[in-house]
Amino acid sequence: MKSMQNWASKFAIALALAATQAAATPPQVITVKDALFARTDDTLFLLRTVQDNHGMHSIQQTDTLVVSRSLIGGDDRGFQIVARVIDHGTFTEPRVELLPVAAPINPHALFADFGAWPIASYAPRTDTYTTFTQDGLTLDFYGKIYSLSLNDITLRMENTLQATRAAAPMRRVGTALSGPDEFDPALFDLLRDCAVTETQLLYDLDEDPALAQLTCGVDNDTRSVTLWFVVPRVAPEVAQ
Repeated sequence: MKSMQNWASKFAIALALAATQAAATPPQVITVKDALFARTDDTLFLLRTVQDNHGMHSIQQTDTLVVSRSLIGGDDRGFQIVARVIDHGTFTEPRVELLPVAAPINPHALFADFGAWPIASYAPRTDTYTTFTQDGLTLDFYGKIYSLSLNDITLRMENTLQATRAAAPMRRVGTALSGPDEFDPALFDLLRDCAVTETQLLYDLDEDPALAQLTCGVDNDTRSVTLWFVVPRVAPEVAQ
């Protein structure tokens, strides 16, 4: 009888511990963030960082990619992986896991390989009149008008996020070993979930577009993205 009581006590303790751990398990948090990196006459290079905690306190996966984007049409031309790294935390040995990458790119090689120049040092514009409505995004830089429709922004966001996942497929770790892929660009309602957080006017060439940064979040920001968009200039006769 005593052994049965001991077993029951241990079982109860185990259940309590499991419940406590389950309650303490954080939600899966996935973030995507773009940084302006470099450009050529017709191409913008973004450094994109995708982070995923896989629903664990101790795990952080970081995927870094170079996104090549047309400065003329605003569409993405390619995705190249820099590195895919999983940090398993302090108590795991080895702590760092490097996921295999077929042909990793060194972002700094863009300067020599493509004659690109840095743009990260450009100061954010604070003198832009910005409107973001059902009609789309409009930027006014002292009478120079740049515009992108809401439909174009929606399509570009979904396309770039889906292509990112295709280039760096989900690697399931910990509590995320099963279930649906949480990386869903269709989650975001642009007008409800997004805000224009920064604007940039490129000035190297007369035909240069503007750039706008949108930051979006849902589910208490457990899904969030910060993305740059190419915003073409509206011809003066059309703007009037």
